Amino acid sequence: MVTTGVALPALHRAFVETVRRDGGAAALHACACFAEQLLADAAAAHREAAPGPDEDGTGARLAASVVRLRELCTGLAREMAASADAAEPAWSGRAAAAAAPDGAERRIAVVEDALVLATAVTGALWGSAAARRDQRTAALLRRAADWKTPECYGYDLADPELCYGQAAERLSARSRRAPVLVVGIRTGGSYLAPFWQAAAEDAGVAAGPWHSVRPVRGGAGITLPGSEIEALPRRLPPGAALVLVDDQPDTGATALAVRDRVARRYPGVRDVVLAAPGRLYDLSGPAVRPLAERPVVRPAARLWQLAGTGGAAALAARARAAGVPLAPGAAHRVEPFRGPFLAEYGPGTAPRGGAAGARGSGAARRLDPRNRPFSLVAGATGAGTSGGTGAPETYHFRFIGTGPHGLHCHQALRALGDLLPPGHVFADGYLVTRHEHGLRPLRAVLPELEEPRRRRVLLAVAESWAALRRVGELGRPGAGAGYEPRARLDGALRRLRERMGRPLPVDGAWTARHVPERMPLGGADGVLLRTPLPYGHGYWHWQLADTGQGGAGPAGGGAPVLRRFGLDWIWGGGGCLESEIASFVVENRLGAHDRDLLREAVAAACGGTRAFDAGLRLAGEALFWNAKTWLRRCPVVTPPTADRIEAELAAQAAYVAALA
Repeated sequence: MVTTGVALPALHRAFVETVRRDGGAAALHACACFAEQLLADAAAAHREAAPGPDEDGTGARLAASVVRLRELCTGLAREMAASADAAEPAWSGRAAAAAAPDGAERRIAVVEDALVLATAVTGALWGSAAARRDQRTAALLRRAADWKTPECYGYDLADPELCYGQAAERLSARSRRAPVLVVGIRTGGSYLAPFWQAAAEDAGVAAGPWHSVRPVRGGAGITLPGSEIEALPRRLPPGAALVLVDDQPDTGATALAVRDRVARRYPGVRDVVLAAPGRLYDLSGPAVRPLAERPVVRPAARLWQLAGTGGAAALAARARAAGVPLAPGAAHRVEPFRGPFLAEYGPGTAPRGGAAGARGSGAARRLDPRNRPFSLVAGATGAGTSGGTGAPETYHFRFIGTGPHGLHCHQALRALGDLLPPGHVFADGYLVTRHEHGLRPLRAVLPELEEPRRRRVLLAVAESWAALRRVGELGRPGAGAGYEPRARLDGALRRLRERMGRPLPVDGAWTARHVPERMPLGGADGVLLRTPLPYGHGYWHWQLADTGQGGAGPAGGGAPVLRRFGLDWIWGGGGCLESEIASFVVENRLGAHDRDLLREAVAAACGGTRAFDAGLRLAGEALFWNAKTWLRRCPVVTPPTADRIEAELAAQAAYVAALA
């Protein structure tokens, strides 16, 4: 496998640079573990695609790189645990470097080499027959080309370095010093298993290096590819115990599936547990059962730890300390942020997973500030008014992830230019934006604009997609790799129909006419990018700002200022430019002339019209993002909400049908 001249995808390259600027052990640990799960996925895909003799040495090179990377992850975990009592949280971008600059650079080079090798192997496999014919190979490749954030940094927060103390406590409490094999379940296990491995090594009970495995979900349920099992040791020392490490389980189905598959590998091992941050689970029965529990976060005054206490003064003080430019001397109150989705679909809607499970039960209890955005609003009079409007100063806090993942997400948003209001800040995992008065949905304003301004707006849209492709590139799977938009929409509609308990205005006959059966994963140009569509597809995410110079008015002289909300990388997914175009056209109900103007704009900004033309053919896919959001945000669908969903689905379907 030749890696000379292989360029990292833009998003991966920028992540490495974020970590290089930070210089600390926690940042490098996050990046090394990110690389581990991509490299391990690529290695597993290679073993699935080429199970025979390793004639060109690629398999051996992958195995050696995985070993080096896991050793690095373990060493960094040990350093993080040693600094666990530091005043500054270990995931802070201000953490001091744990090694000399030259040592840090050598360790970053190990990560870069691993990412380059994963990129080269993945790129070669995308063009293979196995990628087209074998579902397990294709599934592993999609994982290797994805951007996965572990739950401890995203929506089940934990200070990961505390896992070392959890592991040391568990190991010291055992009645015998039997060897322990640590196996991480990717993605979360790639980040957490090194702490258990470090504790096992320090206690002298490690059964060998740690490993990680990737369960694959398919028609047969949750399976573990044979290539993953073959990468584990063939046998374990007598009396060995097995620790599976992952994020907090929801149902426990993944952990149980891995347990069953590993049990066939090691039929003599009886001591098998699942370790998640702060909790240890028994896996001996038909369901996971908590065995022990300890705190998962350190006591601290971070925004997400203060947000639920109702202490507005403490929250405002921490926000100021974290760099949010609140008006000096102003008293603020905390208000829940109620986005447009609630206005569209009613107060009965709520995201899944926001509340903590009951104490003492086996349910996961999540520290999930993602589902609790809030605003800090200054008093209505005196200090703290919003420039020139007389309205109270307001800052909105939306959680986008902690640690290097969240920081990198914010830096990527900055690289996208003016799509967010000016002066946004990243603080304790939150994207903080000042309330911008005069915003209006692009869908409502566009038909009112005179044509020169309409052209400028649509060119700004197309230029935002060019920036998204430039900043958010995940890989280049080429034209051979594909996905099935029709099948996934049919599946989402089936679940939505069951939940609503009524027929829908879209059925299989409609999807067969208006949604392609298969599309290239990276679109016409073969570029897979990080798209915010899974959480940022609604028409209300596209807004025009009032510049104060007639900016958003029909004939104002000011340049139109485009805003797009919901851009956060952590909550997005892999996709192509065509999907972005399809969603935008359908959500904003573009008329024929505006579609022609957008086609011209895409040609100017993106170098051609192939993506636009393919995007129109993919227009029916826009219904999928809506169905997915309704399923996530509406666990119980009230009759008024069901009526609104049905009406919107019918309107989208009618618009798509008229495009044909």
